[in-house]
Amino acid sequence: MDKSRSKPPVSKILVVGVDAETFAKLKPILGRSSLEVDRFPRGRASLELTAAVPFDLLVVRSPLEDMELKEYLDAVRSPLSASRRGSLLLLVADGDVATAESYLGRGANRAVPLEQSAEALESAISQLLEVAPRIGARIFASLEIQLAEGKSLAMCQTENLSATGMLIRTNVGYPLGTRLDFEFALPMDPKPVSGEAEVVRHTLVGREAVTGVGARFVSFSGDGRARFERYLKQQAGTG
Repeated sequence: MDKSRSKPPVSKILVVGVDAETFAKLKPILGRSSLEVDRFPRGRASLELTAAVPFDLLVVRSPLEDMELKEYLDAVRSPLSASRRGSLLLLVADGDVATAESYLGRGANRAVPLEQSAEALESAISQLLEVAPRIGARIFASLEIQLAEGKSLAMCQTENLSATGMLIRTNVGYPLGTRLDFEFALPMDPKPVSGEAEVVRHTLVGREAVTGVGARFVSFSGDGRARFERYLKQQAGTG
């Protein structure tokens, strides 16, 4: 594969009001190289930063210890806030999911109980970071998987694609953080698209129709990114 790689932008995440134990549960995904993470133990202290920095995702404990959640959400979604367009995930600490869900569509995008598994929390974060429009596209991809015991080759089928990543159908639960060298052919394009991706989530058995893994694009070879994004626009009817 061509080693001339173009890298996607880094996503900015702010974690607010989350204790050390919970933060440790989130480390498998927050530790990815494509993410830049800031953490504040208190809500009010973080508002100066949200006003100045456009965070892509805010992970906020519900309830906050130092201020009302509504007040915090109103400040983040203020027209003067640089983070007003970022996704916002509520981690419900006291089991009162109904109260937290009352804020969905009113400043929050999703609410998840803290007692859920680390995998479920990681899945919620990954899905909120996948803000790029996705298209259903079943394309065969050749993968070279980099595992601790060595490399292996696999042929898989994608379920959907976006500018930031792909959902791959597979019964193999590759560990989070596994690096994949990928290559696939686009319709009407004689040159394959190749690059490197990273496993960021596993689909939830019984809750998602597809068994597989979500992979985030880390880099593309040569002009692969430009050709791939052109294909996505054509499929979405915007190109």
